[in-house]
Amino acid sequence: MKPRRFEFHSPASIEDALALAGRFEDEFMFYAGGTEALIGLKERVIGVGHVINLKKIPGLKEIRLDAGKLHIGALVTHQEIADSPLVQDVLPGYAVLSNNVANIRVRSAGTLAGNLCFAEPNADPPSMLAALDAEVVLLGAQGVRSVPVRGYFEGPYCTVREEAEFMTEIVIPIMKGSRSAYRKVVYLNRPSAGVAAVRNVVNDAAAWEVWAGSITGMPERLDRVCALLDGLDAVDEAKIMDAAAQDMAERDVMEGVYGSEAYRKHLVAVLAVRSAMECMQ
Repeated sequence: MKPRRFEFHSPASIEDALALAGRFEDEFMFYAGGTEALIGLKERVIGVGHVINLKKIPGLKEIRLDAGKLHIGALVTHQEIADSPLVQDVLPGYAVLSNNVANIRVRSAGTLAGNLCFAEPNADPPSMLAALDAEVVLLGAQGVRSVPVRGYFEGPYCTVREEAEFMTEIVIPIMKGSRSAYRKVVYLNRPSAGVAAVRNVVNDAAAWEVWAGSITGMPERLDRVCALLDGLDAVDEAKIMDAAAQDMAERDVMEGVYGSEAYRKHLVAVLAVRSAMECMQ
């Protein structure tokens, strides 16, 4: 199927992109990597008269460390993140995650910012970014605002980003001595379930963040698992499985992905154990 006819714009500056967005109002979409957008356009689930290409805007393709925070620009692809020596050094767990997103075609073209803007419910980055307490930076006609990833998603394909805002970068705080890991089970290049774990050591005490993804359409914190791990010196598989099962009992699993609700909830418990064990190594 071919997409409906649309006009393609390639502004050379942020100001020009925002001016086009204001001009076309509800009849446009921003375009970065395009892996999700092209599918939507071709299948006609997305129908717009104007596509605003961000790829020619300078300054959106940087990966840098500044004041203890990792900044990833909006045009940086998943593979560029995976291959970045800086990311491999300061955040190796996320480099591994990025190197296993979908397939090489998606990783080479798709951007992290595009993934977050599209809010595909079966995606790898959201749970890990939530566990890392990352923020996204949004720019619109009213100015710049930073939004925690933990409060960014509202459900499948739905976020707090306004239509005329675009994401300029993702900012991740880097904690000294932090360990992170992400484990998943995949069906047709998309995770049926994924769990991210982050272990931070503050004043000789471990503080954990464990988040599940691809279950409800948005990242979900496993509160009981976090509380349990905060008090453990070693991974207790049975206790983690039980805590995760209690956390998942309160969640409604979205439909349309391989595996029954009970199976995918069980996957979360198993993956919580595996990601926690990796952080403890």
